[in-house]
Amino acid sequence: MLAHTLKGKGPVLVLLHGFCEDSSLWDAYAVHLALRYKVICPDLPGFGASEPEFAEAVGMEYYARRVHELLETLLPSDERVTMVGHSLGGYVSLAFAELYPERLNGIGLFHSTAFADNEEKRQSRDKVAAYIQEKGVAAFTDNFIEPLFYVANRVGLAQEIQALKSVASNSSKEGVVACTMGMKERADRIDVLKSIEHPVLFIVGKNDTAVPLDKSLEQCHLPAQSLVYILDKVGHMGMLEAKEACLKVLENFVDLCQEKKYGV
Repeated sequence: MLAHTLKGKGPVLVLLHGFCEDSSLWDAYAVHLALRYKVICPDLPGFGASEPEFAEAVGMEYYARRVHELLETLLPSDERVTMVGHSLGGYVSLAFAELYPERLNGIGLFHSTAFADNEEKRQSRDKVAAYIQEKGVAAFTDNFIEPLFYVANRVGLAQEIQALKSVASNSSKEGVVACTMGMKERADRIDVLKSIEHPVLFIVGKNDTAVPLDKSLEQCHLPAQSLVYILDKVGHMGMLEAKEACLKVLENFVDLCQEKKYGV
């Protein structure tokens, strides 16, 4: 079973972390949101306290299956959840929506995308994997984390950036490399967005260089029901760069998904 935290009671909100992160990304969120919801935050395989169970590339479907196994253990089999994923976690949420639509009442893409990698991005993934194989995870993450934040936010969030670097540097080398190659090979899931029957949340950083604004906006109109929040002066880490705004967005989204669940 995946390592995880579980707090609170009520409608279930599953928060999935991104690449080289772990469930601690959501600690402050879970404390607040657990006042109204049951909040489950897994460590995806190869990150945090969840050991890698693979050797090379691992698909987003694999992560989705492991999250499903966790939910089958923790919840009644007919209980639906709202699932929100940051970056990599968004890729996993989309794979989960494709495999287990009956388990969801809504998904959220938090600085994430349904588009597959283009050729330039695929080549970049290869370079990242090769660098990590040669230099190690700590050397990579020391330079990887800070640019995820909008430049004007970096000084004020220096403590948070350092904490993320510490988490990232402790990630499994095998897990990080396998995940990198899995993201490179992941399927395009635009059709999932087009066919999903539940609300879809998009949280977009106006200054996100990892998932640029223009690419995010290309997908937001595809679901039957979309909620789109564009955060000004925010990069790829809106949960830290605009914490209060993002907390409110998540609360509103979970409430909306519950209303839709009961046909309100």
